[in-house]
Amino acid sequence: MKNKLFIPATLITILLATFFFLFYSYKLERQFKNPIKLMLGNSAADINKIDTLNIIKINESALNFRFTNPQKTISLANDALKLSKSANYVRGIGESFRVKGIGYYYLSDNEKAIRNYLEALKQFTSINDLNKQARVYNNIGRLYGAYDPYKSLDYYTKSLKIASKLGDQELNSGLCFNIANILQSQSKFKQALLYYNRSNKIFESRKDTINMIINYLFTGTVYHQLKNYKEAEWRIKKAIEGAKTKKLYPTLVDSYTCLSKIYIEQGRFYEAEINIQKGFKYSEINENKGFSYNLLHAAYQLEGARNNFKNALKYLVQIHKYDSLQLSKNQIDNLGKTTRNHLQEQKIRENEVIIERASQIETLFWWTITIIHLLILFTFLIGMGTYFVLRKIRRRKDIEIENRITMLEQKTLQGMMNPHFIFNVLNTIQYFINQDDSKEANRILTLFARLMRKHLEICLKSSITLEEEIEYLSLYLSIEKIRFAEKMDYEVNISENINPEEIILPPLLIQPFVENAIWHGIIPKESKGLVNLNFNFQNNQLEIKIIDDGVGTKNSKSNKSSNHISRGLELIQERVKLLNKLSNKKIVISNIETVKIGTQISIIIPI
Repeated sequence: MKNKLFIPATLITILLATFFFLFYSYKLERQFKNPIKLMLGNSAADINKIDTLNIIKINESALNFRFTNPQKTISLANDALKLSKSANYVRGIGESFRVKGIGYYYLSDNEKAIRNYLEALKQFTSINDLNKQARVYNNIGRLYGAYDPYKSLDYYTKSLKIASKLGDQELNSGLCFNIANILQSQSKFKQALLYYNRSNKIFESRKDTINMIINYLFTGTVYHQLKNYKEAEWRIKKAIEGAKTKKLYPTLVDSYTCLSKIYIEQGRFYEAEINIQKGFKYSEINENKGFSYNLLHAAYQLEGARNNFKNALKYLVQIHKYDSLQLSKNQIDNLGKTTRNHLQEQKIRENEVIIERASQIETLFWWTITIIHLLILFTFLIGMGTYFVLRKIRRRKDIEIENRITMLEQKTLQGMMNPHFIFNVLNTIQYFINQDDSKEANRILTLFARLMRKHLEICLKSSITLEEEIEYLSLYLSIEKIRFAEKMDYEVNISENINPEEIILPPLLIQPFVENAIWHGIIPKESKGLVNLNFNFQNNQLEIKIIDDGVGTKNSKSNKSSNHISRGLELIQERVKLLNKLSNKKIVISNIETVKIGTQISIIIPI
């Protein structure tokens, strides 16, 4: 029995000895691959000191370009990062990552910005540099400001706590300014002005000209929202005057945009037009094309106020294109996902370092036969436990990935809109404009703008209230009624036991059926037709009926040259399948053909 145990134990001992020999040989080789430390000795410290000063200067220079040329900010920060890594200067590494993040922030590349901020935070935490940690928290707070104001305030609070403890006036001023921006976005204008004024006092004491210029712009926008046009105009003109001197192109674009909106509200259309043109000029100079979006809105408002509907329509189409592109990016989800992934990568790297350091502490006592046997047994138990735990985790992750794919497929399907409808509405608007019927043109243009905005809003949601769905359907039917006034009427009936604000359902589920009823039921009919929408609630189920007195499905199919099936209805069927996969409550859709004419669609949604 002893001989049987001794042979495998000896083999394991030899294997472990070989492993440790190769490992320590590798570590020794890595140490001798750094000849600078071995040859220079104390003189290496002097070289590192020179490198440190150079790195600090490069990062400061990079930061100065963040407003005028953020791409150069990133390039210089990369140079500083290479030098910092070669000199093993941790504070320089962290600051280089932070400056890179700021550069990407001003280029609106939030995913790369958050990656660099988190890497910087890791470096500063490792050396307990509280001041730099506070600055990174401030940077992350600004990044979240446009998407999640509450999360943004959380990071600002962390930063402010450290800044107050350290007595850092520069950081305090920036934080007051950033908190004011959040308060302004929440329409807390008077509180925002208090924080803007607090920050500006520190800017003035430090002679921080750039931030004083930006402060003029932001306080000007607050006074604009408070309808104090005189004070707002004076402040924004001061911002323009300073921004031109410092070549702050983003500030110039925002200033001209705000000033044009003030003039539009005052009826000073000529001055508004001049400022919009100047804004577009500086927007082309600046690399961040996103600044043109607010200018397009201002131009649309100006042409609408002038009753120049052709130009208003042109700007509305551009705004819609921009909104569609922004929707596909889904920035909030991408930002949160990037944050989580990068933190996980950091944790993995930290665990690898911990494992490497722990292996160096191993001693020769582990070479004894008794300990080897214990290690084998322990490893076997851990291996078995790890195998079952990892298999369970892997299965859970697979389920999460499947659910995520299903949800993404659902959002992709619900975000699609019939392009033929959009082009037909635009042609109808053009028809009224050519007929000099400005009243009808303005009416349908307003309804169409509201419909498109509503469509963009609900596409971002996985569920909406019945009230929102009915509002969307009413806008759609109102437009179709204007287009086919002589061909169709419609009614929307809601039973008395329904509270539209409390019932939740998937968005954009009903409109394709209504569209199908109009185009394949009512339009082919020789006489005038009626589309009837009925909403009933019983047995915890919402029943929606779309009834038309048109030519009927069979007659509609016989009138077509081919068996064409509406792509919109195909998407609805696919989407219902996806929704039913995610829930035990199944949505049921049925098509009921009446005896002679007409079609009835029934949609039953469990609540």
